[in-house]
Amino acid sequence: MTPGVASICLGSVHHERHTPRHHEFSQRVSMVWIDPDHPNDLCRHSRLWSTEGPSPLRFRRSDYGDDRTSPLGLLVRDDLAPVLGYRVGGPIRMLTQFRRLGWLFNPITVFLAWDAGPEPVGAVLEVTNTPWKERHRYAVALEPAASDAGTQEARFPKVLHVSPFLDERYDYVLRVGAGDDVRIELDVVAPDGEVVVSTALLLDRRPASPESLRAALSPLTSTHRVSGGIHVQAARLAAKRVPFVSHPRRRRSSRVPA
Repeated sequence: MTPGVASICLGSVHHERHTPRHHEFSQRVSMVWIDPDHPNDLCRHSRLWSTEGPSPLRFRRSDYGDDRTSPLGLLVRDDLAPVLGYRVGGPIRMLTQFRRLGWLFNPITVFLAWDAGPEPVGAVLEVTNTPWKERHRYAVALEPAASDAGTQEARFPKVLHVSPFLDERYDYVLRVGAGDDVRIELDVVAPDGEVVVSTALLLDRRPASPESLRAALSPLTSTHRVSGGIHVQAARLAAKRVPFVSHPRRRRSSRVPA
C-alpha cells in the first residue's frame, strides 16, 4: 500500500463471526486518509471541513493518541521504535474518521509507517471499545505474508476488552494489502489457530477535492451510523445466545471475597 496523498476513502467493512454462532454483516463506511501532522491537506478543499474550529466535520488533535500533546506522527514513530528496533524516517499515514456535528466514535484508527521501501514497515492500531470508550494502542512490526505476495502482516496479543461477546484470550492477525486502494484485514485468532472473528475493510481512495469531500457527507457512511450499527449487531448476537462476557473490572470485582 503506497502512502499517497490526502484522500477520502469510500467502501465497506465486512465482519464475520465464525464461532460459537455464525454471524455476518457488511456496512458502508467513509474514512479519511491523511498525514496526521498535516490534516489541512484534506480540509482546505472544503469550508465544511476544519482543523481549527467548530465545523460540520472537524479534525481535533485530542481525539487521537494519548495524553501527550506532541504531533501524532511523532507519537507513531515513538510507539514503533521499540518494536522495530529503529526509528522510521518515511511517511506516516492515518486512516480514521473525523468528528461529525460535534460527535465522534472511532472503533479503530490505523496509522501506517514507511521507511525506505515501497511497503509499510509498521502499524499502530488505536482501538476504542463499546460502550466503555476505553482506548488502547497496539504498535506492531509488519512483515511480508508468506501466503499472499505483496501483503504485510503481524500477529499480536489482544489486550483490550472490545466486545461484550469476546474475552481477551486471543491474538489479532493484521494484514495490510498491496496497491493504491485500502485493504486491511483484522482477524481474532484462538491459541490453536482457529479464526473466531474476521473483519475486512475495503476502501477506494479518492484524492481530496471539493467533489470527494462532498461524497463523504452521506449520512449512510457517517460515524453516527457506524456506532448505531455496532449496537444493532450486539443485539443480534444476544438474540443468537452468544455468551456475554463482562468487562475485566467486573470479573475481578466479582472474585473479591466478601
